[in-house]
Amino acid sequence: MMLKTLMEVIDILESKDPVDKIREKLKGRIDHYEEKQLGKVTYIKCLYKGKKGRERVEILGRLGAIQMSQEKGLVSDADGAIISLTVLFELLNLREKGIELDIDVSFVTNISLDAKLIPHEPFNFMVPLVVLDEALKEEVDNEANLILSIDSTKGNRIAKYDDFAITHVIKDGYILKVKDDLIDIYNRVTGHEVYFVPLTTGDLTPMEYNVYHISTLVSPWLYSSSPLIGIATVSKQVIPGYVTGVLNIEMLEHASRFCLEVLKYVEKGGRVYEESELKELKEKLGESNLMRLKKS
Repeated sequence: MMLKTLMEVIDILESKDPVDKIREKLKGRIDHYEEKQLGKVTYIKCLYKGKKGRERVEILGRLGAIQMSQEKGLVSDADGAIISLTVLFELLNLREKGIELDIDVSFVTNISLDAKLIPHEPFNFMVPLVVLDEALKEEVDNEANLILSIDSTKGNRIAKYDDFAITHVIKDGYILKVKDDLIDIYNRVTGHEVYFVPLTTGDLTPMEYNVYHISTLVSPWLYSSSPLIGIATVSKQVIPGYVTGVLNIEMLEHASRFCLEVLKYVEKGGRVYEESELKELKEKLGESNLMRLKKS
């Protein structure tokens, strides 16, 4: 069950040696496992190889760190790691039951125990202890056909819901309507109407631009030519990423289950946006000026 898997992941991440425990948990079970150290930042990268590998989806858990040195326990910012690892562990549990996806799924997340804070209103952002651009470059799987970018986005005043929220699709500098099929998946998983993260043009720009960013949720699009959907853990209250005691178990379980159902949808040939819509925009408006901001 997803909830049982989620609780196991939280227990592992709240330990003093989460990387060791994850490594042991995945030993002999995952097709590819890699640990990448960037200074004090530890990235875990895994690849689940499907039976046919027609498509490849990245489940990207974005965060500054799972813990902060001055706090005790998991911080609010840990959500991206929690959800990405829950989906990974659940896929491996299903495989052991004889249930295996046809598509490949890559998982990337940060398991660091400290982060830095950068100025932002109403609360400072938590970012990894490396240059943010370096972090993003490390996080993006360039072989993925779709990126699900998961990030705690509670420190804002506009996306205030009691469950996770999603963005529309970011592709080639355009914001495209997510297909109704994904909204249906969201409705079934949560049991309520879809919650969207309101994005502005500023959200698609690099963080060094002096404009408002709701979070770094969709920033990975700058390093990818693939469509990206943001999955944000949010809250009714304005909560900074560096506090403890705010894990919403129901929201984390819903978001994990949503990711799994999207993988099944893609496995069946489902697409997340209308390609004809992007073609129409490019024909009428040309390439988005935001494309010149893309990083290599």
